[in-house]
Amino acid sequence: MHTDPFGTADLAAATLSAWRESPTRLAEDVAAEDDLASVGYRDRLFVELVTNAADAARLGGVDGEVAIWSDADGLHIANTGAPLTEAGVRSLLALRVSAKQPDDTGGVVGRFGVGFSATAAVAHTVEIRSTSGTICFDRARAAAAVADAGIVGVARVPLLRLAWPGEGVPRAGFATEIVLGLAGGLDPQAILDAAEAQAPDLLLALTALRLITVEDTAFEIDRTELVNDELSSGSRARRLTVTVTSRGDRRSRAFTEIEHGPSRWLRADDGRPVSAGSDAPVADVLWAPTPTDIELSLPCRLIARLPLTHDRRHVHPDADIAAAAAGYVDVLRLAEPVDGVALVPRAHRARGGDDARLIDAVLHELRSTAWLPGIAGAPVVPDRASVLIGLGPDLAEVLGELFTDLVHPDLSLAHQLPVLESLDVTRIGLASLAERLTGVERDPAWWGRLYAALAPLVSTALDAEELAALPIPRSDGRMNIGARGLFTAHAVQTPLRWIRTVAAEADHPLLERLGVQRLSITDALADPALRMLVEEAADLVEDGAGEEVDATGLAEEVLALLGADSEAVVPEWLSRLPLPADDGDLRSADELLLVDSPLAAVLVEDHPFGLLDGDVAERHGAHVLRRLGVGWSFAVIVDDLPTGPDHDLPDEEQWWETLPDAPERLCAIRDLDLVAPDRWEQALTLIVEDEQAARALDDREGYTAWWLRHFAEVDGLLLGEYRAPSDHSLVGVLDPLVHPHADALAPALAALPPESATEASLLLARLGDRGRSISPGVTRAIYSAVVEVCRSGRIDWSEIDAPDAVRVASGTAVPTDGHRVPVVLDDPWWAQAVDPVTLVIGPDSPEGATLLADILDLPQVSEEFTAEPVGAGEYTTADDTAAVLFTAETGRPVPGEVRVYDDLRMALSRKGGGASSEVRVRWWVDSRGVTYLSRRR
Repeated sequence: MHTDPFGTADLAAATLSAWRESPTRLAEDVAAEDDLASVGYRDRLFVELVTNAADAARLGGVDGEVAIWSDADGLHIANTGAPLTEAGVRSLLALRVSAKQPDDTGGVVGRFGVGFSATAAVAHTVEIRSTSGTICFDRARAAAAVADAGIVGVARVPLLRLAWPGEGVPRAGFATEIVLGLAGGLDPQAILDAAEAQAPDLLLALTALRLITVEDTAFEIDRTELVNDELSSGSRARRLTVTVTSRGDRRSRAFTEIEHGPSRWLRADDGRPVSAGSDAPVADVLWAPTPTDIELSLPCRLIARLPLTHDRRHVHPDADIAAAAAGYVDVLRLAEPVDGVALVPRAHRARGGDDARLIDAVLHELRSTAWLPGIAGAPVVPDRASVLIGLGPDLAEVLGELFTDLVHPDLSLAHQLPVLESLDVTRIGLASLAERLTGVERDPAWWGRLYAALAPLVSTALDAEELAALPIPRSDGRMNIGARGLFTAHAVQTPLRWIRTVAAEADHPLLERLGVQRLSITDALADPALRMLVEEAADLVEDGAGEEVDATGLAEEVLALLGADSEAVVPEWLSRLPLPADDGDLRSADELLLVDSPLAAVLVEDHPFGLLDGDVAERHGAHVLRRLGVGWSFAVIVDDLPTGPDHDLPDEEQWWETLPDAPERLCAIRDLDLVAPDRWEQALTLIVEDEQAARALDDREGYTAWWLRHFAEVDGLLLGEYRAPSDHSLVGVLDPLVHPHADALAPALAALPPESATEASLLLARLGDRGRSISPGVTRAIYSAVVEVCRSGRIDWSEIDAPDAVRVASGTAVPTDGHRVPVVLDDPWWAQAVDPVTLVIGPDSPEGATLLADILDLPQVSEEFTAEPVGAGEYTTADDTAAVLFTAETGRPVPGEVRVYDDLRMALSRKGGGASSEVRVRWWVDSRGVTYLSRRR
């Protein structure tokens, strides 16, 4: 016989009595149950039963466990905790009233009785087996009871309004077991699958539960408190780990939970949505703590204690969902920088009014709370923070000590900007950064690191323009705002007072992209501002005000430049730079000699040079000082566009007058007039062995070679009276210079053609010197060269001294006033007839011969001799064989009349008397133009 510990018989009798008295009440109960089962709690069977189990565990003070399985009896749901009570039974039978009130029962959640109505949607019988007793619900049995009570006209009765005591007991280890006799057509496996899918979420939501087992799959949760000093006051953090074990397979998923006041925020540690089974985002709902129908778009799950409507699907109209935003910021604090920003909700994604209000509240808290990772790692308040898009780790390291409001580099990316702007983070650009840096005091090396870190952000001209006001340290210790007017000299560490240069340690290629101009050492040395400083200093020294000159500053800067680039071009005017002499005075560099200078050994004793201070020489070295103009060898002046003889060179005006036009470039050795007369041999060696001086000597028309030819003496003769040993055009005429570098000195020695009447006179005199052996070829070349230079106008032939003797074709020297006066060959055919001992041969042309005769004051052959052919010969034309062969052999045309002889002879006589003689010739042309030819034999 069944016991009835809960008094179900009395309760059933009362219900049946009420239905008899009011059939309408029965209809209302049927409708109410159907409404709760099919509308209010549809699809919530497992949620409601597990929620009741969680409440039982909480009331029983144990870790809740739930087991679900199916067998022939139906679907079983067992749980630990407090057993079924009489109040609970009355609540189940009351249908509209729950015996559980959260405010009075220690945080219970379920609506035992109301929520239990979900079973009516799937079962025709329900048995609740508990350690305190068992009750049964049976729709068929209830219908029979209604009929037995005399209630007629009833088509359908409620399942859960009438209960009977039962004998069943719960599975061992559980306090309560519910057995559902499923309605026809329902697949128990589908219900089990749904339970398995919902189990992890319910473990996360219902803190009283520890374990849910669905058939042979176990879902277990572990809750561990986390200690973190960064959390807001009142917030608690936990690590939740849900482990699923099924058929030997075990997998886990971890979550971070932040609890603050009525809210619990859940975030999966793997970054996926809490309910995601894949990487795809899913829509979530508000949990309170079981799922509602309120869709939320926040990246984290909210489980909140909020007043809900009767069906637990919606927030009560009087509830303030915005209050649930508390604690969300702590979820972001515990995340990595990028992950944290990814958790910022987006207002435009709101799924409804409740979601929008919650997002607004969360954003309000996020904007005004320090959580956003800053540049140095410390959290910053978003609405007081700034973001520089493209900020990298290197730039962050440099700027971190200055601007702690900047957002962490991992977040300073363009695709993060919409989220950051939704948090009221201020975006700054390169221009704003440059403005912020104004007034910052750091060493040049720090600025160099800044520019290196900034460089990747400057990819366009617009980027460079934004940095127009970027501070740049100068080598003089001052700061320049922007790149305009700045130069960079990579090889120079010394500040330059005449040019604003970037401090060497701050220099970086970025600065050139911003407008800093690359400065070569040559450019720095040629700068007009430096020239002005040098000239001012030199003028002060010359005026006796040397004490007003910075003796070390300017000189040290210039010498540092010269030392940095051995190939830099040094302007000539830089040699005026004052340097300290060994006596303490300042003198221009070109007025000083280095100690042991070889130049000093060849100068006159009273030369005007001083000796350079020894410390300066030791510090900078001879090579640098020589390039500046300090004397070691001869100094060389270079002027690329000379306009006149204004270079303070000895006899410069005289040389300038020899030039037809101003030279394109002047390269001249200075101070040649200071060489001691007896030391020219050493001086010439010094010139040849010095590369720069040797270049000045190379130009024969230049000043240096000209001056040496006309003023430098060796063994009593001017250099212009010597020839180079390799110059065979003057062999026998001029003596070769005896010197180790004689051929290298060729530009300073005599050569053809002569450059003055004096030189021409010397050559003609030497040709007439009987003591010299001169070949006819050299003789003819010299006579021709003298004529040619006179015909060109460079020498006036009338200024040439006529020689007393001339060199004739036989190679001997013949007096011009002897009994046989030499004659100048004017027409070539006379060379066949006139004796070589009287014949002077010069230019080929008749005009040249005439001019040579004038220069030598001698007659021409045609003026001194007459010649007539012997015999009439045979008249012919240029087409004759003899004429054609003659032209082919000699290259001379045969115009006009031609006479051919078997043996051509000319009767030759000298004007003014003397016997005539016959001379055999090959050809002749008379004064009428008739050509006489001898046939080939």
